[in-house]
Amino acid sequence: MAAIATRNVQENLARQLSDSVERLQKQVEKVEFWASALTGFTRPIAEYEPDATAVARYMKPGRPARKKHRRRSKARSDKPARDKPALTES
Repeated sequence: MAAIATRNVQENLARQLSDSVERLQKQVEKVEFWASALTGFTRPIAEYEPDATAVARYMKPGRPARKKHRRRSKARSDKPARDKPALTES
């Protein structure tokens, strides 16, 4: 009977130790993640060179980007204009 009780205590302690190690590993992973994030924030920002970006090859130098025009919806384009007189052939 004493051997069974000793075995149960050992198994219980081994399980608790295993659980504690798992929690510690998860906490270490979080610490490593936040440490790497903070390391990224401490680095200086790289110089911005607009001519070296991927968008630069689509724009002509010294000219602003073209403005995109909004398309009219079909519902608006199908309605006749109220303010404009209708064109009739004479």
